[in-house]
Amino acid sequence: MPRRHSSFFALTATLLLVAGCGASVPTNQEAATAVSTAIESTRTSTLPAATYCMTTNPDFSFANLGQVDFVEMLQNVKDKAPLFDAAIAGVVRVELKEFPFNPAGRSPDPSCDAVHAQSRQSGYMSGQVRLAMVRTTLTPKGTAAGIQFDMPIDIATREVVDVTDIRSERGGLVAVNYTWQWTPTEMAELVGYTPAKPQEATARLRRSDDGWVVSDAGVR
Repeated sequence: MPRRHSSFFALTATLLLVAGCGASVPTNQEAATAVSTAIESTRTSTLPAATYCMTTNPDFSFANLGQVDFVEMLQNVKDKAPLFDAAIAGVVRVELKEFPFNPAGRSPDPSCDAVHAQSRQSGYMSGQVRLAMVRTTLTPKGTAAGIQFDMPIDIATREVVDVTDIRSERGGLVAVNYTWQWTPTEMAELVGYTPAKPQEATARLRRSDDGWVVSDAGVR
């Protein structure tokens, strides 16, 4: 009988300790709520207003080139992915203009000033080269949607999809395995953005007086 009483009191003390200090691990809902707040973020895309001028051989034809090829010609744009997507989606168009090279005349466009001067220094004569300028413009579809060049466009928000595992670790930490994804906004489809598949990550949580707090979300 004493042993039963001893076991009963030990179990009661353990339950009271857990009740007083809170559960040793969060519930799936608690973990999901804490992680969701920690990883909350908005992904943006910026379509650059870009103009690029180059020289080309007189016998070269642009007739068989498409919008993707013209985007590739914008050598002064580091990240062309947003323009590729937007051009395919039909909200951005890259215009092409060709000019004859006249060493005795002025540059046909301010964007061609440097190329025109270099061509003169190289000793090119009229008819030896042409000047070609590519420039990003908005299509009527892009203008109607209110898109502006060089302005961030919200295309996705980061959200938790599911909590797959919760386990205790040393030092009072709790590891939470979860999956997350970029959920597209209404503008995403318009500019041609397609989010990647859900990804896996592991967050570390610690209990505080205000509940479960994320010390490391596992994503940036």
